[in-house]
Amino acid sequence: MGKKLGMMTILLIPICIAINFVGGQIVTLLKLPVYLDVIGTILAAALTGPIGGAIVGLVTNLILGITNPVLIPFAVVNVAVGIVAGLCAQKGGFRTVKGTALTSVAIWAIVQITAVPLTVILFGGVAGGGSSVITGFFLAAGKGLWEAVFSQSIIVETVDKIISTFIAFFIIKRIGASTLLKFSLGSKYVDEATE
Repeated sequence: MGKKLGMMTILLIPICIAINFVGGQIVTLLKLPVYLDVIGTILAAALTGPIGGAIVGLVTNLILGITNPVLIPFAVVNVAVGIVAGLCAQKGGFRTVKGTALTSVAIWAIVQITAVPLTVILFGGVAGGGSSVITGFFLAAGKGLWEAVFSQSIIVETVDKIISTFIAFFIIKRIGASTLLKFSLGSKYVDEATE
């Protein structure tokens, strides 16, 4: 498997897991109504493709689950983000601001499809963190459980996934061409810079 992934991907994976871990811990400690735990997943996917992104997503949630077991089932969401971001990257999704915006919409959509059912079915709509306050608000306003969780997710995930995707985009823009070329999808970004 290591030979198939490439040495740079193998080196990038722990760095991106650390980025996710730090983002997730900051949000947990400050009880922010966002997550910021997929920046590394998106970055890995953008540079290496869906497999690298999926690995970062899975391992991130398993590690975060050590201190917050609620996050372990959400590994499905982080893996899905890695796959979608990687597929978008293969199609040039991080080459431009417009492409990155469209990629953030695709990532947002897969999160809606995966996270909302997990939150409702496994956790009764409240998985902890600052976003649960927003769900509580919608429940208090008379919305049903599914509608409240979905409404919260639309607000929180829209902000979170746009921020996370663009942070990854700006990181890529700061990486030198010689380093980018060492990643399987790096040539997509170098071509853009030389056009």
